Amino acid sequence: MFVGRRMTRNLVTVTGDTSILKVKNLLKEHNIDQVPVVDGSRLIGIISDKDIRKHSASPASTLSVHELNYLLSEMTANEIMTKHLITVSPATYIEEAALLINEKRVNSLPVVVGDELVGIITTCDLLNVLLEFMGVGYPSSRVELMLSGNAGELERIAGIVTARDLSIISIVSNMNKDGTRTAIIRVNTDDIAELCEDFERMGYTTTYEYRVDK
Repeated sequence: MFVGRRMTRNLVTVTGDTSILKVKNLLKEHNIDQVPVVDGSRLIGIISDKDIRKHSASPASTLSVHELNYLLSEMTANEIMTKHLITVSPATYIEEAALLINEKRVNSLPVVVGDELVGIITTCDLLNVLLEFMGVGYPSSRVELMLSGNAGELERIAGIVTARDLSIISIVSNMNKDGTRTAIIRVNTDDIAELCEDFERMGYTTTYEYRVDK
């Protein structure tokens, strides 16, 4: 999946001469925590709620709300925006965007074509992708299986599920350090017990409820 398929396109933006007070009010009005700064369609920076708090007076200040708002109205986006940005393109793989967000400890990535802003991908967008890929939201149950890593095992698992007249809603697997695989399978039933018995008869270790390691 590509970033361009999941990014937010209809963005709230500001220009470099927008007052910080207006930016603050926009964030509150649209329930967002950051806003791109543009010159026409060209991305030139980004301002977050954290940036505004950082440049606001301390809570211990004796400034009144009116005085504080006056100070914010005198500052512009150009003065406090982050200019050195981490960006991605619409063609970036969604997992690469997730890795960047995790490594750089940011909440979102502007999406650009050249220097033109075309969207933004956020941690919320990535969580929604994860939920969809995991099949969450459908009447279903999940089970974890330990696989040997041999070729053909996913086909074998699918056959066991089909034999119960069930369907796989989602399947995600990862390679463990010892060469085995852990697979998480979600199927269209609210009772997974009999299917787990089938898996175990075929030699698989199953987990469908939390167990405390001792």
